[in-house]
Amino acid sequence: MGKLIGFIDDKLKRFDPVWRAENGKGGQRSRYHDVTGVAKYREWRGVKDTMFDYASWLNNVLAMVKMVGSAPVSIMKGFWEYRWMGSYLGTFMFIDRLFEGYRGEELRVAHAQMHAIVRSLTGRIGYILSHDRRLGASQAKSEKLVPMDEVLPELFMTGFPGLYPVPLQTLPEFIICDVDQHIEPYYIDVAESFGLPADVCSRCAAETGVALDDAFPLVGKALITTNMPCNASEATSMFQRRRVGLPDYQATLAMIHNDDELALPFSRQIMKETIAFVEEQYGVKFNWDAFFKAARRINEQNNFELEKWDYMKTGYTAEVGVSETLYKLYEWQSVNGADPYFNKVDRKVMKRLRKCYEKKYQPFGGKTRHRAFLWGPSAVYYTDFPTWVQNCWGIAIVLNMDSTMGFNMIDTEDPDKAIDDLARLTQKATMRHMAVGGWDNVNAVWEWAHNFNCDMVLMNDNIACKGMLGVHAIMEEQARDLGFHFIFIEHDLEDSRTVSRQNMRDCVNQYMSIVLNEEPLDPTLLNFDDSDAY
Repeated sequence: MGKLIGFIDDKLKRFDPVWRAENGKGGQRSRYHDVTGVAKYREWRGVKDTMFDYASWLNNVLAMVKMVGSAPVSIMKGFWEYRWMGSYLGTFMFIDRLFEGYRGEELRVAHAQMHAIVRSLTGRIGYILSHDRRLGASQAKSEKLVPMDEVLPELFMTGFPGLYPVPLQTLPEFIICDVDQHIEPYYIDVAESFGLPADVCSRCAAETGVALDDAFPLVGKALITTNMPCNASEATSMFQRRRVGLPDYQATLAMIHNDDELALPFSRQIMKETIAFVEEQYGVKFNWDAFFKAARRINEQNNFELEKWDYMKTGYTAEVGVSETLYKLYEWQSVNGADPYFNKVDRKVMKRLRKCYEKKYQPFGGKTRHRAFLWGPSAVYYTDFPTWVQNCWGIAIVLNMDSTMGFNMIDTEDPDKAIDDLARLTQKATMRHMAVGGWDNVNAVWEWAHNFNCDMVLMNDNIACKGMLGVHAIMEEQARDLGFHFIFIEHDLEDSRTVSRQNMRDCVNQYMSIVLNEEPLDPTLLNFDDSDAY
């Protein structure tokens, strides 16, 4: 069988885009239609990898079918009611793009992690829509759900096992903006049509537009908002809670939080008040045993993450690029210890990673030229940016900022200590610890890059973020002094009309060709039109 597979692989290698790029006969973009970005055929990766990739695709389709089967009437009403639901049909194209060029162990790790996300997300969509009062669910059925701001870690909600937390912005904004570059500009326009300034952060504008368009599922008895991650988000929370119209509590988290003595007492009190708010509004009591069970799961996940980092520092790992950071982002932000399936996936992945390290396995056939630390949010996902820089220029994204979120352990015996640990976890939430938690947090990028043996830093340059605009020149000077190759990646977060995908890619193209005088691994990836793609 091995000889037969080898014979077929040799005969069909001319269809492999990696082989075609190496031999000047095309490359990854040769199989795509321009503008729409629709693939003419699936990527040929050799018999074993192609069959595995296709089986994984079918497994994700099955998860989608199960979602529809779980609540067919609500799902169909959801497609009719919510514009963002249609964008989820692009998930399969999104996954195919994410893993272009993946072979062997990195392909298997990536699909294991991505299927966990698809499985969880489809289940969540089906459940939430079946409890949505906009779609006909009863008041009593809907009131088992607790809408809350997406950047507030859900771990504390595991202490209420009879309730179901709904990160309000996740379905119509936070997740789908990674899949479809065209959905959020519509909601941005809705927000601006109501008079919101056009120069505000596009994430905040999009979330406000979703609220004003009545595109949030209508669930629950009370709403938990936050001030995270920035001042524009505080305004967004005000618009959201006025439009949703439920009793609300704002979990105001500390801005400068690196000093426990200053920040922890405040964050601890906020966490206690948040729990008390849920108890009062929903008539339930916090269950410490249920919470500790979930805390043990997130502790295991965090231990695995720290072990992964040790392998990633060496380069002998199949945990790479977008698969690592997207999985960590979802596991921490949207699961947060609540789903034991992710622990099961982590255990299987860790077995593979340990074997890869023992064998000194090099992903992407050892073609990596540079190791980069990426400090970038949503725009790096819908552009498939980590995959693109590896396939085009041989730049391995070792770690992204979304992987540096809270990884402190949670006490699983003492409620007082657990509250403190939970407060620390909220302080290290999405973006709170990366861009608006003080200069020390942004400046930590150099330490991260050094610890992971990177020679390059790719830095978020959100043109609408007032905070990041102020550090541009300082970061350039520090990179020069510290000896890092440094590239600012311009983007407008979720508005691809301002800075297109190709504009973002050109930031790297120009540096690599003009400053480093390097040639691309795949010339077809240098310049292409995917302006109408998902």
